[in-house]
Amino acid sequence: MEPRLDALDLSTFASPNFRQRVLSALILAPVALAAVYSGGIPYDAMVVAVALLGLREWLRLIDPMLKFEVRAAAQASVLATLLLGAWQSPALGMMLAALLTLGLFVLAARHDEHRAGWVALGIPYMAGSGLALLYLRAAPEAGAGLVYYLFTTVWSTDSGAYIAGRLIGGPKLAPAISPQKTWAGLGGGMALAAILGYGVALALGARQPLIGLALAVFLACAAQVGDLFKSYFKRRAGVKESGALIPGHGGVLDRIDGLVFAAVFFVLFQIAIGGPVGWW
Repeated sequence: MEPRLDALDLSTFASPNFRQRVLSALILAPVALAAVYSGGIPYDAMVVAVALLGLREWLRLIDPMLKFEVRAAAQASVLATLLLGAWQSPALGMMLAALLTLGLFVLAARHDEHRAGWVALGIPYMAGSGLALLYLRAAPEAGAGLVYYLFTTVWSTDSGAYIAGRLIGGPKLAPAISPQKTWAGLGGGMALAAILGYGVALALGARQPLIGLALAVFLACAAQVGDLFKSYFKRRAGVKESGALIPGHGGVLDRIDGLVFAAVFFVLFQIAIGGPVGWW
């Protein structure tokens, strides 16, 4: 049974929080897109800064009382990994990340062995997604287009899920982890990602934009998994947001949680399928 228009909840879209979300997006999105267009140092600096801010919030979710030396080692590890990935190659950065993750686990276990694994996970979680973004932008000729496509699909997933979830509601997607998420929201996010992803692929000259349409659906699912992953740890920590840096959105991690998983999935797709078939 389709929802009646007069039964839809439109109050959310008149709330101060919604206006803050829109304003924040209107400010941050052009900055991110400009960095992608520029490439080089501005783009690398954006990736590094966002990863370090995200790691800071991740560590606070895992252990608000984490020792300074462990926190500093984690930040230094992610910074070193991304700098190596930016100035040499993401592959070398990934190798360094693996070694530093093991080292961070040993250091963290000296203070709290029960949380050491989750603390150490912060390196592949943040540095892995950062290296994925560096890898995509470095692709010859198509780099900027690939990142624009990724950003479009992830952002439209968030927007489509938010709008459909608020308007339609219905059965919850994962009530034990994130009570606000619905199956309708998931469907709305996938649909908008497919439409806009296809549009961006077509507009930016993808050789096979229909692949961009299908891929966007999988990227939307990966983004939702990333959102639920972070939501689980927020619920575990007993907090509503990972931070308060971005008005209307919460913390940096609240803004990039879907991008983290989607970026890694996209790189794996490019290596296994996208590159060989030459879809872009």
